[in-house]
Amino acid sequence: MRRIIIYTTNDEFLSLKLVDKIISNDIYKNFKIDILITKANFIRKIKIMFVFLFFGSLKDLFLNLRSKVSIKDIVKKNKNCKIIDGVNQKYEYGLSVYCTSKIKLQDFKIYNFHLGNLQSQRGSFIFFYKFIKDWNSVTLTFHEISEKFDVGKIFNEKKILLEENCKATDIFFIYIKNFDFLIESLNLIESSRKKEYLEYDKINVVPTFINLIKLTFLNFFKK
Repeated sequence: MRRIIIYTTNDEFLSLKLVDKIISNDIYKNFKIDILITKANFIRKIKIMFVFLFFGSLKDLFLNLRSKVSIKDIVKKNKNCKIIDGVNQKYEYGLSVYCTSKIKLQDFKIYNFHLGNLQSQRGSFIFFYKFIKDWNSVTLTFHEISEKFDVGKIFNEKKILLEENCKATDIFFIYIKNFDFLIESLNLIESSRKKEYLEYDKINVVPTFINLIKLTFLNFFKK
């Protein structure tokens, strides 16, 4: 039986929801699936909540938190899945689904679902930098990972124009409302139609608390 590995983060409100939908799709009914989970970073969570407080909607946040999916739910429902604590075999390919840790390259291809385009929206906290850099759109990107962060052959993209009153929470949970993009992308893995940017901007890093406060203050001041 064909076997793949999924890299993800133990986030019951986003990452594992997407993993559950992917695994439950007919594409993987005849696959063995190993899931490698990294712990959710507490400091990162605090920073995300800070962004939601100033740029998001707490009402929308609580609406999204009303439902959750645990890794136990996934394994119980899908008998072809199991949790692993390390990569000790070769897979047909790997999938990164909102994995917040750097993934080590293997002797099989690994594909990533990134929030942002791979030119100016590489890196993390795109839902924050949208307001700092005045982006009017974000791009969902499915690409093969490489040695450099968020650089690689692109198999699928979907540009989404953002409304003027767009909130950080809208962007953070945007993949939940675009699950069709995930399935469409997975069907393109064996496609020869792909592209790669030759030039790209500096990566957007997870902001420090000092920069988070500073950039938020400057953003409101310029208004």
